[in-house]
Amino acid sequence: MQIGDTIILGLAQGITEFLPVSSSGHLFLLQTWQGVAPSITLEILLHVGTLVAVIGFFWKEILRIIREMFLKGGDKLGWKLLTATIFTAPLGLLIQEYFSSEMTIPLVGITLVITAILIVAAEWFRPKKIQIFSWNIALVLGLIQGIAVLPGISRSGLTIAFLIFLGIGRRKSAEISFLLSIPTIIGALVFSFGEADFSSLTVDMSVWIGCVVSAIAAVGAIAWMLKLIEGKWIWFAPYCALLGIILIF
Repeated sequence: MQIGDTIILGLAQGITEFLPVSSSGHLFLLQTWQGVAPSITLEILLHVGTLVAVIGFFWKEILRIIREMFLKGGDKLGWKLLTATIFTAPLGLLIQEYFSSEMTIPLVGITLVITAILIVAAEWFRPKKIQIFSWNIALVLGLIQGIAVLPGISRSGLTIAFLIFLGIGRRKSAEISFLLSIPTIIGALVFSFGEADFSSLTVDMSVWIGCVVSAIAAVGAIAWMLKLIEGKWIWFAPYCALLGIILIF
């Protein structure tokens, strides 16, 4: 694969992983436009880039969460995130088994329209009273995240919209979604390693460049989303809806 192609895919993965627009859908569209076959090895490294980015961005928060997981009376956010991840895995694998058909352009269009509807619904019907991120919400969040295995569904869009709909503050919802991506991406990478071919990585620098570009773009996307989430994030809805309708028809 040409370096220019991997740079474009790295930018797309890094930017769209943490924005509510479906990274898998945009990667598929770009690969279709480029005329290149999807590479599980490249996709793994692109996700490694976003994983490094979110860990690097939240490293202080991650250390605090890990420390307080084992302190009496400490914040149990870490255990709640692990609970959500545990409930994501079986549903995600089940959906992947029964909906493993290849992605199509109209399907990406449909899922983008669904994402737009979820964003609008979350904002219109969110309760005025702020709720805490409880164990029950963490459990259901894991199940909701499992649905994001469906081709083209935005993981960040689905989880952020769900948390806002239940009354979690906007910024807190985004932070929970981003932190939850860490064990989720790690789990997905573990399941994908068996399908990848890493024999050419020592000579194919293009995939490593894509990984680095993905990480840099992801840091910018996280920072941008945390600023937009307090009100302007709803403008992702018309973007998803318009692009989705174009792809459907």
